[in-house]
Amino acid sequence: MLLSTDDDPRRRYAVRDFVRWYHTCEDEGQAVDAMPLRDPKIAARILAPLLAGEPVEAFAVACLSPTHRLIAWHLLSCDACQTSSTALLDVFVLARLTSGTAALLLVHHHTSGDPTPSDDDARLTLRLAQAADVLDMPLLDHLIIGDAGRYYSFREAGVLGRQNQDGDHT
Repeated sequence: MLLSTDDDPRRRYAVRDFVRWYHTCEDEGQAVDAMPLRDPKIAARILAPLLAGEPVEAFAVACLSPTHRLIAWHLLSCDACQTSSTALLDVFVLARLTSGTAALLLVHHHTSGDPTPSDDDARLTLRLAQAADVLDMPLLDHLIIGDAGRYYSFREAGVLGRQNQDGDHT
């Protein structure tokens, strides 16, 4: 069901308008999904351009295959990441609706260019990690993208569990 939110009939939104944009990797071609996104540095380099040009902080969910290749990319509106209760629902409903999702990678960018996490970023990450454990949906990492190739990885910082050599989280 589509809803129009203004007088322009060309502007339509799905029933839940927190999904601003969605596509599968096949829409992006082979460059994005060819490489497993196990390493935070590689994931940040590959996924940062997908957030480039967003005028406000945007929060995205990367749904990954069992081999940690990108299956789908869900870009959530900034409003959806303001409260952790909304983000929990948005993230995990999208993950469960995306066929083949075996793990998640969360990504958002700071328009300031500084990838240092805020207290809210840290709290949200911990809540999402707890929910992921309950739902048996591995959360590989939460990356904050800054400018000039800078990023912050909650996994590298030790906030989220470590991965073994096969990329499985512990």
